[in-house]
Amino acid sequence: MHGYLRILFFCIACGPAWAAEVALVMSVQGKVLKQEGGAPVPLEAYARLNAGDRLSLDKDARLRVAYFEHGRHESWAGPGGLEMTARGGEPRGLAAPTVKLLPLAVARQLARTPLSDGDGRKTATRTRSVAAPDVLAKLESTYQELRGKAGADDLEPEAYLLSALFELRELERVEKLMVELKQDRAGNPEAALLVALYRKALRNAREARK
Repeated sequence: MHGYLRILFFCIACGPAWAAEVALVMSVQGKVLKQEGGAPVPLEAYARLNAGDRLSLDKDARLRVAYFEHGRHESWAGPGGLEMTARGGEPRGLAAPTVKLLPLAVARQLARTPLSDGDGRKTATRTRSVAAPDVLAKLESTYQELRGKAGADDLEPEAYLLSALFELRELERVEKLMVELKQDRAGNPEAALLVALYRKALRNAREARK
């Protein structure tokens, strides 16, 4: 009986850590599936990944993920499987990823990306007090630095900027950036996903003010 209680306590204690969100999907190309219950579901950009999540990548699939706690950024190419951990992805037949390190402040800002309400959870509306000009200037400087190092189709800098502006209640600037994304990245499905995510977040934030 005592052994059973120890096992039960261990499971309860470890459960929340095992289910913790560890990374944000930054880009998906090709077919990437996430195992959920009995049936795998397609993975999309800006989805959150938990420790223990299992993914499968088809032959031509490409996947980029950013980890919240240490700034690790991985780019994977299929075919093969992947299991998420807080330290990084554990490959199952995949070649080693291309790895870079994001500034920790950037990785943690990406962690504040609003939740999609597609899975039944409310969209996050975390906000700070109104931003001082020097805070906005620093934010813009960081964005320009990220943009200078990123490829034309890499929307990580924009995801960072949108997250920070939204958290700082700079909602008009969020809208302006959304319009620019829609115009400048016309035909880019991940830009469309990012715009749709923040459109929902803006609507929820404004309704919460009423």
